Amino acid sequence: MSELAQGIDGMAADAWVVALDVGGSGSRLVAEFGSSTHPERISLSGRAVKVNHHGSDAPAVVSSLCQSFNAWAARMGHDGMSDGSTAPVASAAVGITGLTSLVDKPTDVHDILARELRTNRTAVAGDALTAHLGALKGRAGAVLSVGTGAVAFGYDGVSRWRRADGWGHLLGDLGAGVWVGGEALRAAGRYHDGASRGASKRPLEAAVAKFGLIESWPNQFYKNAERARQLASMAPEVIIAAAEGDSTSIRILDEAGRHLADTLSSALGRGIPPLASTTGRLVQEESPLTVSLTKHLSEDRPDVSLVPSDGSPLDGALNLARRLREAPQSVAGFRPWLTVRVDGHHTLHESAEDLGAKDTLAAGLSATELPGDELQ
Repeated sequence: MSELAQGIDGMAADAWVVALDVGGSGSRLVAEFGSSTHPERISLSGRAVKVNHHGSDAPAVVSSLCQSFNAWAARMGHDGMSDGSTAPVASAAVGITGLTSLVDKPTDVHDILARELRTNRTAVAGDALTAHLGALKGRAGAVLSVGTGAVAFGYDGVSRWRRADGWGHLLGDLGAGVWVGGEALRAAGRYHDGASRGASKRPLEAAVAKFGLIESWPNQFYKNAERARQLASMAPEVIIAAAEGDSTSIRILDEAGRHLADTLSSALGRGIPPLASTTGRLVQEESPLTVSLTKHLSEDRPDVSLVPSDGSPLDGALNLARRLREAPQSVAGFRPWLTVRVDGHHTLHESAEDLGAKDTLAAGLSATELPGDELQ
């Protein structure tokens, strides 16, 4: 065990646990100090992630938030490390939007957490996975995250994760905002062309108001790297149109709910308890989509209990950080959605290019990877 590891293990009860949630609308850090029953707690806010042709600058946001925490700790007089640095940290975990597709090297985020926070226990996860840990408070079961895209994670409560969908708008994300928006634009185009089936004037009016004349749409969408978000921006319009009685919009949302129920059911595979929840802006309020999702899930899996979300992705990251402090070898990686580093080592099933065989932590626990995860 390293000198740093010995130091942290010896002071775990008197050290901070740090969690971060880094997203496109802003970033947050929460830290707890002291006993698990009555901890001192502080919260800090940071800027949103920026995306350019190089990918996401999430690592820079993580670094900035950690530095803000260190500056706060120094002002408040929290110190105690033998080398004179401030704010001893037992463990840290971060949930990042776009981790699997926009962050070039997740291992860099581990390095930043270790360097800035002086901790030997770090976890880096996609925000959909921390959403699971937040929604079910770390309990076993499955959680469906629905926003621009859609992905569901099932967890057996010990070591096995199972993922369904999350393949992006060209290959999946069925029922998500991008799918709903795409279906709405297809219905709009069919109405414009005078087709009788699957056509609707209401989506055409909403889309023209948002994007301009239909003749400009191909150029707008096909050449736009942000087309998934642009398509998903139509989803709220579909929900409004459905509430106003537009039959095509109601049909689109009903079919979306059917797709999402199937995704959630798929995540509730063998060994995953029949407990489920949903999270994300498209399922926050009742609509034909949520009604359809609940209906089809109950038909497909009548044994499943669908419960309200109990917490946020930041709560999930905090749950992960606490587990790293209390029982680090119980936290298994699930590449590329979750990587775990303890005392410089990774749990089993991490990327071989990130570590040699001799550096693998013999955790005894492993994660179940799905074919194709390396493409994310």
